[in-house]
Amino acid sequence: MDLIISHSCPSCGGPVEMDEADRLTVCPYCEVQNYMVGGRMHRYVLPDTIPDHIDRRSVVYFPYLRFKGNIYTCAGRDVDSKVLDTTHQGLPVRMLPPSLGLRPQAMKISMVHKGLAGKFIRRSETAAEVLHRAEKLARSAVGSVEDTLHHRAFIGESVSCLYLPLYIDNDRVHGGVLNRELGRLENWLVDSENLMDLKKSWLPTYLAMICPKCGDAMQGEPDSLVVSCANCETCWTEDKHRFTKVPYELIEGEPGDSFLPFWRIAVTTKGIEMDSFADLLRITNQPVVVREKHRSRQLEFWISALKIRPKVFITMAKGATLSQLNYPSGDVRLDKKIMRPTLPYKEARQAVKSVLAETALNKKDVLPKLSEMSISVKAARLVYLPFKDRAHDFVQRHSPMAVAKSVIRTAYRL
Repeated sequence: MDLIISHSCPSCGGPVEMDEADRLTVCPYCEVQNYMVGGRMHRYVLPDTIPDHIDRRSVVYFPYLRFKGNIYTCAGRDVDSKVLDTTHQGLPVRMLPPSLGLRPQAMKISMVHKGLAGKFIRRSETAAEVLHRAEKLARSAVGSVEDTLHHRAFIGESVSCLYLPLYIDNDRVHGGVLNRELGRLENWLVDSENLMDLKKSWLPTYLAMICPKCGDAMQGEPDSLVVSCANCETCWTEDKHRFTKVPYELIEGEPGDSFLPFWRIAVTTKGIEMDSFADLLRITNQPVVVREKHRSRQLEFWISALKIRPKVFITMAKGATLSQLNYPSGDVRLDKKIMRPTLPYKEARQAVKSVLAETALNKKDVLPKLSEMSISVKAARLVYLPFKDRAHDFVQRHSPMAVAKSVIRTAYRL
């Protein structure tokens, strides 16, 4: 479940609400679109009910690190996946609960902002340690803990920091959210080495939604990672505080079709030697007669650019990859019914080994080699595939692939 975030419009200062996964915001007051720059850990504060007689400058904010993402595990002869959403203390303290549980999802939280008074507890746990902890929790996704782990990938993962407000009254520590007493004052809460001021680098920064090529206004959905310009028919993504152009193509469909995004990633591999589509068919033991058209086709993996449920994600990637010869050449043009990517290329690239493992019919031969396999990306581009709009499903026009509409609707909540 996504968190509901409250923050101030960077243009007029008006209150704006957004989901945790959102990058593009539209202010309901000034109607200005702003795109939030990524690449940093987002920091949020839980709402409080601190009494009026408490000086806000004495409030202390305690950090919890949150991991959320899909985890794919290749162990034994199985490929497993699960969604993990967990919080853990950023500093080991017995007085406070080890996890925030469901509280952040049950209330409206706010981004850290420069108007916050008080001090912040310095974290001792790093983002890398959070990922390591997530790996341990992901072990439960494996059918048996005795199985040999061959590969594990985090797809669509995010690490954020949530601050729990605390205050001191009559030498007793109180939780600011429920206004309950937690215990006696302890040294970690007043130790100057543990306390720090809010840093400017924690505050979110934004880009104006102006096309870098033609200067027209760009369009996107709230959680779009790729936005587009209808005027010059270009696609853009944020990278290092600027918009960079995304190469793309739209495969021909029929009127009324919906176009779902995929990352088309051309690779070469070592450890498991593959350079062509024929090599993929041979390595995964597909029941296909290998012909010249397979040998002349470079090795490509087609990975969904949507954050959808793990099982559906890997099934769609497998289907699109094996069916790639069925897709005609595309055009550089945009259609009104395109669904913009919510999964960045860098994370789609991490899914290649998991897709290979899922595609293999001879898993006992392929999975043990994954740990020794290295991947080199030759080229990557965004491709929009046409899907027929049926009563309950989207059905791909050129291949035997379908996905439930309900899965796509919930894609923006994962």
